[in-house]
Amino acid sequence: MAQEETATLSTVIDARVKRALSHYCKRKGLKVRYVVEQALIEQLEDEIDREAYHARKNEQLFSLEEVLAGRDE
Repeated sequence: MAQEETATLSTVIDARVKRALSHYCKRKGLKVRYVVEQALIEQLEDEIDREAYHARKNEQLFSLEEVLAGRDE
């Protein structure tokens, strides 16, 4: 199995947020790295979904019945 590539990310956040994150991770038995990485992934996925929605929001919609009846052509 290939080893995953990793990179270091450094940022400055509010000390209260850092304490809350550390406390949360300790209570849940999670690594800070994992929680931060999952939050970033979720944020990126949400943005991609938002962009896709805006790109297609004005497309004509068809009901399942219309598609099955061949009215989507």
